[in-house]
Amino acid sequence: MHTEEHTMKVVANIDFDGDCREAFTTYARILGGEIRGMLSHRDMPGMAEGVPEDRLDRIIHAWIDIGDQALMGQDMQDFSGRSGYSVTVSADSVADARRIFEALSEGGEVLMAFEPQPWSQGFGMTLDRFGVTWVIDSPAAE
Repeated sequence: MHTEEHTMKVVANIDFDGDCREAFTTYARILGGEIRGMLSHRDMPGMAEGVPEDRLDRIIHAWIDIGDQALMGQDMQDFSGRSGYSVTVSADSVADARRIFEALSEGGEVLMAFEPQPWSQGFGMTLDRFGVTWVIDSPAAE
């Protein structure tokens, strides 16, 4: 039996087009996370060479801890959009899942209304105001 504690994390990394700081600040508030890193080109002079003044505050690395999980993100200099992925939150309760879903939906677009499903007391999908697709789930009915 393997007794060594496993500490590996698989972390999603989301590209933004200049609004990474605002998005991660919003996610920390909604998800109860803690921002561990938020560095811009301006914060890293060695990486700022050749970066136009109007792009120096773009984030080159953001990290947020959410429980024992994490998300990373950055602003791309040449953002080409997103496709083919979503971020899933499996909440502890249907009430928390609904709160998270509603908060992430503000200013965005609901893709699938939050409601009970055969596998869940509450499930929904939303595109947030930053263009990130979120899947919000809650525990199965008891």
